[in-house]
Amino acid sequence: MPMRARDRTMSRPTVRRHWRRVIGWTALLLDHLKPIRVSLLVLGIASAVTIGVDQAAELFLIALWTDPSEGRYLALLASSALAGLSIWYAARNAYRLRYPRWPALQERRAAMLRDWLPRVLGAAVPLLVCVGFVIALAKLPHGACPAVGQSCGERGWRAIGLLLESAVMVVFFVTRRRLWNVAARRLPRHLTPLGRTPGEARVWRVRDLGRAPCVFYAVVVVLNIVATVLIAVRPEALDGIGPLAMLLIAEAFYCSTGSLLCMVGDRRGVPLLSSLLLLAAALHWLHLNDNHKVRQYADMATYQQPTAAPVDNRVRFDDYMDAWLDDRCAQRDPCPVLLVSAEGGGIRSAAWTALVLSRLTAQLDALQPQAGEPLLARYLFAASGVSGGGLGLATYAGMLHEPDAAGTAGMAARAQAMLSHDFLAPTLANALFVDFTQRWLPGAWLNDRARALTRAWEAAARTQGMTSFPQPFADLYRDADGKVSTRLPALFINSATVTEGKRFVQHPFQPIATPQRQAWTAGFDGSSWLDPRVPLSEVVLNGARFTYINPAGTLLANAANPPVPARVQLVDGGYFENSGATTLLEVMRLLRERATQRGKTLRFLVIHLSNDPQMTDFVVQHDAQKPWPLYTAVCPAEPGRVRDSVRGEAIAPLYALLATRVARGEYARVQLLRALHPDLANPMRGDSLWHFRLCPGDYPIPLGWTISEPAFAELDRQLRQHYPLATMARALQAQLAPTP
Repeated sequence: MPMRARDRTMSRPTVRRHWRRVIGWTALLLDHLKPIRVSLLVLGIASAVTIGVDQAAELFLIALWTDPSEGRYLALLASSALAGLSIWYAARNAYRLRYPRWPALQERRAAMLRDWLPRVLGAAVPLLVCVGFVIALAKLPHGACPAVGQSCGERGWRAIGLLLESAVMVVFFVTRRRLWNVAARRLPRHLTPLGRTPGEARVWRVRDLGRAPCVFYAVVVVLNIVATVLIAVRPEALDGIGPLAMLLIAEAFYCSTGSLLCMVGDRRGVPLLSSLLLLAAALHWLHLNDNHKVRQYADMATYQQPTAAPVDNRVRFDDYMDAWLDDRCAQRDPCPVLLVSAEGGGIRSAAWTALVLSRLTAQLDALQPQAGEPLLARYLFAASGVSGGGLGLATYAGMLHEPDAAGTAGMAARAQAMLSHDFLAPTLANALFVDFTQRWLPGAWLNDRARALTRAWEAAARTQGMTSFPQPFADLYRDADGKVSTRLPALFINSATVTEGKRFVQHPFQPIATPQRQAWTAGFDGSSWLDPRVPLSEVVLNGARFTYINPAGTLLANAANPPVPARVQLVDGGYFENSGATTLLEVMRLLRERATQRGKTLRFLVIHLSNDPQMTDFVVQHDAQKPWPLYTAVCPAEPGRVRDSVRGEAIAPLYALLATRVARGEYARVQLLRALHPDLANPMRGDSLWHFRLCPGDYPIPLGWTISEPAFAELDRQLRQHYPLATMARALQAQLAPTP
């Protein structure tokens, strides 16, 4: 027989033995993963979010780079250690049980796997946080340096601290027995030395694991219940703990409690987790535990049905327009009218909107010879906002409604103090504990995470002396004697409906849309569904229900003659279009028609606030030939390769749905621009538009519901650097101030 053929013949049994060995070890590994599947699932989801979700990258940057608080960093270290120790201890106990279905878990050759797999999973938690921070830094368009007010390495030790924590945990897992025995020799009366065996005896029942594991699981269950109750009662108390720390604490509870359920079910051969998932799915499908009701008044909970609505005493929009025109436009032709549209974008949009309006207001008042009503606020007729833009407008209106001793000069600092609160941690806490518990309960019993967010807004506003957030939205536009109040601009907060896909325009007036006047194109008039007592915070929330952070809200028309449909579901207004320009354009049309009926001529001064650093300036792009009295930032060109515009057939429809939302916003902005009529001969008599935009800066500005102080510094830097506020204020004063 030739040598090569003989070698091939001899190697075939070896190859078969090799593959049997590989298959055997693979089956052994899969069996060992089953008892710890909850921890693996939690870590897998956390890893996917860390790598693929941009909003998560912003959380890592805030926690490890932009947040100056050392206390929150220590809380992050403590919570990551807690999660790691919980995963390790739960997995270690899971391997001590004997499972009749998985005899491979008793094999001696896998002893090292049972020892090291819990250790690796536990030490992976702080390591994953560190990896998330590195990935977030890599995603920055300008790199990590230079940062605002600090060097690149000033807080680099925070990532090193997480690496050291991971290493210390591995050392502890390996040497804990020796450390215990050393302590036992020094304290023989209090501690009992441990044996030299690598693991404890295997048992058949959970209660036979020993006193310490049983106490551990009992404490975990009790603390889980206590945490759920406390979060349900006061979610705003978690303002300041940090979103990442909150996620890690929830991870510790999930892995410990889930491991206990797995041990109980697997030991008896009962699919306990699968049964719970089926129960939750059935309750959700049958709408038997919907706790996402839209609150119609301050005392209403999100799990309650509203009581009968009172008599509608909201002012009429026509009366508001008449009172505003009579007060501002007497003997003025043309009469200047300020309008604002604020795009959505989470806390970034809220902060940018409040900052720009506050700075402009203060600059104008500094030019006034005597104190009085702020000039910008006096001629600001209406503002349309989406998502975070609505929160920024509500913050500005709240400061106008309840000014403090510093007056308009302190509005920017006041807005920053209010919006710099951590709104995300209370929302996540409710989602991970309260809302999660509600999913398994028949019936609706608990407030949802959306209510946790509004409570956080209300608590933060109270710290700045603003009590308007929990008050009825309509009361802000009515004096004590019941007459129309025009001290505040008319706020239009845009939401969207799920089934119909239409705009849901919320405002503080009686329904504007009637059979005789169709005010909103492809939109619903929110006042036809909303109670006259609906709080301002709930109105802002309805425009900012960006699923899944905030759930879709179920709204049942609370009126004697309900509209059709009588029940709608509300989501973030940005699903329809994110600019707010569509609604503002229709408000302009309504006001122009009313002014024409009264023989008055108007000139519109529109302030558009966008916050997406990747957005191009629509005025220069679409109407650069006209000499607009325009101030806008000129952002530097972004280096880097252009992304491929071709997507696979599986995800192409999803990309298209998201892209069309952005395109609708661009379309609405251009239509708003084309509705204005500048006077080329005399710009002081024509319409104008100012576009306040953000550029890609030196510091990351978050999109979620938490923002740090350095991020505010970046917003302020861009506003001062790109916009000549003093010059703009003088131009506004010349157009707004009455001629003596």
